[in-house]
Amino acid sequence: MGKNIVNSKEVTPTEVHGLFGGEGKFLRLPLYSDSDAPPFTVIAETEMAPGARAGLHIQPDQQELLYVLAGHGHFTIDGETSPVKPGDAILARAGANFGLANTGQGPLRYLVVKCRTS
Repeated sequence: MGKNIVNSKEVTPTEVHGLFGGEGKFLRLPLYSDSDAPPFTVIAETEMAPGARAGLHIQPDQQELLYVLAGHGHFTIDGETSPVKPGDAILARAGANFGLANTGQGPLRYLVVKCRTS
């Protein structure tokens, strides 16, 4: 039987710099991977340092849901930028060109869920 309950406080974080060609430090706490929970390819809590940004990118065969847990930022999708805050759910459908930036004074924390579309 696989992992049915995973607590982010019990997961070893992975440090990433310049996600998708962006800049700054990210901590990713992987909860489930594609081998754990298909068709989901990533389920992870992510923390962006102040000033960090994930570069604009396209995922042609996956859609992505972000749920903001803490902090403030700007989400850009297909050339349109909107502010985001705790409680916001953000959907980037497959083929969209999108990125996220931390514009706040503290970390921007969010849950990311990626799913294959085919």
